[in-house]
Amino acid sequence: MLSKQSIRKEHIILLNRVKMSKDEIIEISKDFTEPEEQRFRKMLQQGGSLKIKGNKFRIDKYEYKQRNSKNEYEEAAKPHRAEDWEWSI
Repeated sequence: MLSKQSIRKEHIILLNRVKMSKDEIIEISKDFTEPEEQRFRKMLQQGGSLKIKGNKFRIDKYEYKQRNSKNEYEEAAKPHRAEDWEWSI
């Protein structure tokens, strides 16, 4: 069974195109078999869509931190020095 900690605030879960709350998903997950629960957990990690017992789930994952091409978190841009922006004529 899924726990509340397994569904994060970054997840948006749609069941048959209807947005579901965390508690509703946990209630539905009580009927999952072990392989179905493992597939659902995998989709929570990566996002995507899957079908379990005739129900179509779509999991969108929103990352608050942006990653670069090496899959590392990007740091915030450093502020520029004022003298870098001065033009000399």
